Amino acid sequence: SGYPNGLKGKEIPLGARILAAVDCLDAIASHRQYRRAMPLDDAMEFVVSESGRSFDPAVVAVLKRRYRELAGDQECEIQREKLETNLNIERGLAPAAGFQQSQSNQVENDPVADRLVFLSSIAAARQEAQVLFELSNDLGSSLSLPETLSVLDLRLKKTIPYHTMVVYVLKENCLVAEYAQGDNFQLFASLKIPAGEGLSGWVAQNTQPVINGNPAVEYGYLSDPRRFTILHSALAIPLNGPSGTIGVLALYHKQENAFSGDHLRVLTAVCSKIALVVQNALRFREVEKSATTDGLTGLPNATSLFLHLDSELSRCKRSGSPLAVLVCDLDGFKQVNDRFGHLEGNRLLKMVADALRACCREYDYVSRMGGDEFVIVLPGASTALLRQKLCTITRAVEQIGLEVCGEELVSISVGKASFPDQGMDAEELLAEADRSMYQAKQSRRHAAPKAADGLFDEVDNAA
Repeated sequence: SGYPNGLKGKEIPLGARILAAVDCLDAIASHRQYRRAMPLDDAMEFVVSESGRSFDPAVVAVLKRRYRELAGDQECEIQREKLETNLNIERGLAPAAGFQQSQSNQVENDPVADRLVFLSSIAAARQEAQVLFELSNDLGSSLSLPETLSVLDLRLKKTIPYHTMVVYVLKENCLVAEYAQGDNFQLFASLKIPAGEGLSGWVAQNTQPVINGNPAVEYGYLSDPRRFTILHSALAIPLNGPSGTIGVLALYHKQENAFSGDHLRVLTAVCSKIALVVQNALRFREVEKSATTDGLTGLPNATSLFLHLDSELSRCKRSGSPLAVLVCDLDGFKQVNDRFGHLEGNRLLKMVADALRACCREYDYVSRMGGDEFVIVLPGASTALLRQKLCTITRAVEQIGLEVCGEELVSISVGKASFPDQGMDAEELLAEADRSMYQAKQSRRHAAPKAADGLFDEVDNAA
């Protein structure tokens, strides 16, 4: 079709016609992340099959005569190689560790060459010292783990060449990617590597580094044998904290044997600092989470509720959109604890929390105020939607009570308050919804699901 200018045949510049054919041959005969390379001869046959349609026949004819000469014998052999990715690593064996190549080609007894090497070594050492100094100052300046690891990524690239960096954290005897950046970062971010499996799993279990390992053996990285990785060497080092190994820092490169002993030495010098920073950031995250999350149900707690509700109200005031708050209280919950024990009561609370989440939209907000009381924030909810929510919640909770207790012992009372009609701030809305909930509890204690619509009307009238 001659995109973009409608050029056809000899109107297309000769350079473009040559480039199109050669580029196609090179692409098909090269490894790609999504497929293996086609043998060079087969790739040439494909180009020939497109002669006269996609490519200039005269160009293809010349290319067919000379493609082996142009590619070179060595390059042809490289293109035919196949990398085996279905590798099983036995426990205790280092996976494809490799060794640093010796510099045997240096000129011996050459004073000028020795001086240049000496000066280069001084410059490299000075740069390395500067990077280590910057890392020591920057790491730990923030308790945000993504921010800290992003700074680490930026600093390390000044000293160690790599294309992908992944920081794995050990959770429940499996490594999960806490930070992944670079080529194939999405694949690495999705990995869950058991300790002892794959390259990084071996490093975590044996607390020993691996230099110039094979990235293809990472557990779960290339589950499809037809896929081919563009990364060919890895440098992985364990992150050992005061309480043991907390994770692994892995660097990946596109070239084989890309890492040297100097690169390993730099990582070794900073790995204890990195481990301490990562551990502190993880602890801070847990403390931050526990301060705003209910430990039993996993729902946001009262502190988090007020922060979220204030934020939602500010947004609603700017946009003029409505917002509804539902306060829900379980009826008969004390009898569950008294008759079946607190463990069954806790199980019922967890099931109710899951049911409330399932009844809501993804942008609704469900929280536990404490005890058997829950609060739901519904932005932009219409009267019809609220009526439907009430029916769904009532039926779900009574079904859970029947499942846990074996009888109709548990029900739920719900009160509603709307912004801006019944309150302008979080305290007013929650107080009004709470008052409405107690009215509903008194008027319809242990009500059947079919009366849910009537309850909604009574709550509306009372409000």
